[in-house]
Amino acid sequence: MNDQELMKDTKLYTRWAIALSLVLVVIWPGIMFSTGYIYSLQFFKGWVCLAFGWLIIAALFITIRPLIELYKEYK
Repeated sequence: MNDQELMKDTKLYTRWAIALSLVLVVIWPGIMFSTGYIYSLQFFKGWVCLAFGWLIIAALFITIRPLIELYKEYK
């Protein structure tokens, strides 16, 4: 990859990261808080499972994708 492609990808992924962070950390919980929703234990467990699933998928992507790109580069 050249520097121009890296800068393009950096901008794209930065926008995605900011947008997802705003939606998942601010907007979605903010809407639920403003409606007076009472969090149950079941709901909390669901959020924890969702967070762990997200972490596992991110870790796999961060680990495997560079290996695939390295393989393609040597091929």
